[in-house]
Amino acid sequence: MSTDFQSVVRTIGDLPPMPAVAARVLQLLGDPNVNYAQLGEAVSSDPAVSARLLKVANSAFYSMSREIKTLDHAIAVVGERTLRSLVLAASLEGMNKSYGLLEKLLWEDSIGCAIGCRILARRFSSADPEEAFLAGLFRHLGKVIMNYSDGESYQALAEAVYAGEGTYTSLEGNYFPYAHAIVGAAVLDKWNFSRSMVMTTLHHNDLEVPVEEESDEDSRDLFRLTATVNLSDRICAKLGIGQREPNDSIDVVVSRGAIALELEDDDVLEAIEEVEQVFAENRENFVG
Repeated sequence: MSTDFQSVVRTIGDLPPMPAVAARVLQLLGDPNVNYAQLGEAVSSDPAVSARLLKVANSAFYSMSREIKTLDHAIAVVGERTLRSLVLAASLEGMNKSYGLLEKLLWEDSIGCAIGCRILARRFSSADPEEAFLAGLFRHLGKVIMNYSDGESYQALAEAVYAGEGTYTSLEGNYFPYAHAIVGAAVLDKWNFSRSMVMTTLHHNDLEVPVEEESDEDSRDLFRLTATVNLSDRICAKLGIGQREPNDSIDVVVSRGAIALELEDDDVLEAIEEVEQVFAENRENFVG
C-alpha cells in the first residue's frame, strides 16, 4: 500500500504540507498529559482556526445554553475528539493558493459531507460520529490537492463537468494521472492518518474496502463507515451542497451507501431532510 501511495505523491509534485496548527494539535492530543491551556495556545496561533472554533462551539450544532468566549472553554465544551475534527476542518479550508468560487465550492463540499456524515452516523449508529465527520471532510481531499498542484487543469476539468461533457469520475483521467480518491488517500497516508481514514477516502465511491488482516468486527466497522461517507456524498450532491446546483436526478434511496446500510426508503428520505435542515442552519458557522 505505502509503495504505491509514495509513487502517487511523487507524481503530484506540488504538495501542500499539513497545516502547522493541525500538526501541532494532533501532536498534543497524542500526549496523555496535555491540558486545555496547551491546546488553546496551539489553536490560538492561527486566528482563522481560533475564530472558527469559537463560532462553531457557540452554534446550534453543539446546542450550548450560554456563550463561550475563550478557547479553553470551547475546547472543554466540544471535547478533544471534536476539537481534532474542527481544527482539521478549519485548516483544510485554508489549504488553497487562492480562494475563488471553485475553492469555495470545494470547501462547502468537504464540510457539507462532514456534517452529513456526523448526522447519519448518529441517526443510524453506522459509525463513530467524529470519525465519520473526518471521513466526510477528507473524502474529496484529492480534489483539493489537484486544484492546489495544478489549478489550471482542475479548472478545465470542473468546466468540462459543468458543461455536461461527462461526470467528474469519467473525465478526471483526461486531466490528471490519478483519480482524486487515490490522490486523497495517498496524501492522508503521507500525513500518517489512520488506515480507516485512508481506506474510506480511497473507496468512498465503490465501497470495495479490502479486508486484509482485520478482525471481522474491524472490517464491518470500516465498511459501515465508508458506506456512511458514500450516503452523505450522494445526499450532498442531490441537495447541491458544494455544487453549482442541486441534482434532482440522483435517487439516494438506491445509492450504494443506503443499500449497504440496509436502510428503508423512509429512513433515507428523512435523513435527506435532516441533512438539508442542519446544514442550512449551520452553514455560516462553517462556510461563512
